[in-house]
Amino acid sequence: MSKKRKAWKLLPIVRVIAVLSAVGVITTVVTFAALQSSGNALQGNTIQTATAKLQISTDGTSFSDSVPGFNFTGIVPGGPAQPSNNGGYLVVLKNVGDTDLKLSLSVPTTPTVSGISDLSKVNLLVTVPNAPGGGTYPQQVIKLSSLIAGPVAITNQGTVYKNSTLTYHLQVSMDTDAVNGGSGSITGLDIAFSGATQ
Repeated sequence: MSKKRKAWKLLPIVRVIAVLSAVGVITTVVTFAALQSSGNALQGNTIQTATAKLQISTDGTSFSDSVPGFNFTGIVPGGPAQPSNNGGYLVVLKNVGDTDLKLSLSVPTTPTVSGISDLSKVNLLVTVPNAPGGGTYPQQVIKLSSLIAGPVAITNQGTVYKNSTLTYHLQVSMDTDAVNGGSGSITGLDIAFSGATQ
């Protein structure tokens, strides 16, 4: 009996502890909820890529997305690259986008070929007129077959920075055994400059 009385006497203490624990839990939850801030949203966001845009000119003053090409004439297989005056035909590329571009060359559609059986014997020569500090870059010789196969990176001064221009001279040469017969020609040749972000 005395054990029951002792347990009965402890019952109010147990109830008080239970009530205080419940109040403590509720207070903690209320306090935590009170520390939560309301959501602050960044509304109406836009994510957009940089614009890559390249224009071309053959006179250095008027630029467009495409311009008429050149007539590379008087080429003697095994002889000097043509045209021989002024280091070749002038091409100026202008970056009108908002990111720097790494340049490459390609021939997007196969041209019409007559009297030439192997286009790896026809070369496009790309020359940068002036290097920084007055030096010169080596001439880059690219086989026509490589340009038809896909883009070829321009290795000498091959990056055009945004809002700037790069100047090149273009020439064509042929290997001694490039032509079968008395003459050869390539017509409908599109030489495409393109730029990719770095």
